[in-house]
Amino acid sequence: MSTSAQTPRTPRQRLGAELRRLRALAGVSGRQLAQRTGMSQSRVSRIERGEALASIPELIQWLEQSGATDRLERMVSATEEALNQTDGWQEFMQEVSFADMQEQVRLREATVRTRLSFLSSLVPGLLQTAEYARLVFIASDLTGEQDYAAAVQRRLDRQQILYDQSHRFEFILTEAAVRWRPGPRELMVAQLDRIASVATLSNVTIGVVPLEVEARAIPWHGFTLNEEVDDGEPFVQVETMHAYLTVERPADVDIYRRQYAVLRESALVGQQLSDFLSSLRAELQT
Repeated sequence: MSTSAQTPRTPRQRLGAELRRLRALAGVSGRQLAQRTGMSQSRVSRIERGEALASIPELIQWLEQSGATDRLERMVSATEEALNQTDGWQEFMQEVSFADMQEQVRLREATVRTRLSFLSSLVPGLLQTAEYARLVFIASDLTGEQDYAAAVQRRLDRQQILYDQSHRFEFILTEAAVRWRPGPRELMVAQLDRIASVATLSNVTIGVVPLEVEARAIPWHGFTLNEEVDDGEPFVQVETMHAYLTVERPADVDIYRRQYAVLRESALVGQQLSDFLSSLRAELQT
């Protein structure tokens, strides 16, 4: 089930729906709006679906083409309020299945050229084996009614982007995240092999912050910093127990940049990572 067919729930979705309404009232198609404003048609569609926010210059042009410049002040205020968005998991999962959620994430990932991820509690989805992913979905299911097989397949489909050289990825994990195991030791051996394999890709960097290093930053929670975004500005994604956060306010994005830089300095990468994974693998097999 697609959220775009539902009643707008979040501030971004409500803002996008209002911009779409104003455009339609003016008799302007999405294609025409894109041509007249210099935006791509995909950019227009993402704004109307609430997946992206229009910049102030884009907003001014949009309202000019829609004959609604009298709404500029109100729409600018709504845009400012929507820069940092909270989307509750409970409401979200009433409308979208795990499988559909993975598809939405895949489409969004395709628009990002550089992704920097920090995980403090588990291996990120793009690095998970099928069995690890299945057990994560089971542990995350609040309803017990999800189709785990479909969700796992969509997650594996997402991983194909790792082999696209036009995208760059960095993953920094804590040792605790690498050691957390939702299943038997054999599962974790396979998961470590998966991490080691992906780390050999030229467009992927993986690092682990070992427990033995002196802490220089508090790993409050995981986050993903999306730096190079097609037709958009950098943003941060944060998953908490109760909600999914999207952060776009520039000053807040900078906070995550600084946190990531400090964590990365403490991480084992390259041969040091390989040695660490081999040691942990041997420990699990003992």
